[in-house]
Amino acid sequence: MKSKDKHIDSFVGMVLLDHNDRIFLIKEDDKNAISRNRWNLPGGSIDGDEDLIEAAKRETKEETGYQADIISMLGCYKCKKGNSSWVYIVFEARITGNVNKKTDPSIKEGKWFKREQFLHLGSDELVHPDMQLVYNVAVEEKGLSINTVKFINYDIQ
Repeated sequence: MKSKDKHIDSFVGMVLLDHNDRIFLIKEDDKNAISRNRWNLPGGSIDGDEDLIEAAKRETKEETGYQADIISMLGCYKCKKGNSSWVYIVFEARITGNVNKKTDPSIKEGKWFKREQFLHLGSDELVHPDMQLVYNVAVEEKGLSINTVKFINYDIQ
């Protein structure tokens, strides 16, 4: 039996799209040192009693400055690096307004990519090996309905 003191973190990532299906990517200094100057989806950790959708909206605003609607769930991954493990849940997000100032100091750069530009980025330029897959799922509207993403608090049931 494995040790019960191991903790698995949870993170959200967003395929952030505009009305032309351009995708917004970031370069960042991340706590697990996986970015290494490669393009990544905006996202981050889920706080305390925050549900997944709240976390996705908050992280989008903090890392990009954009407010967004969360449209669908695109993928769920179990990740590992060294002794760290985490669950990474990817959502489709669509911008809903003008950009405000990003508040996350770890973000070094943010950029909009047209579909052709993004799909021609090499795997050595992207953090997540399935970023192009989840982008295609989003623009083809094949994500899992957001109504199936729930926060269950067993303390109040």
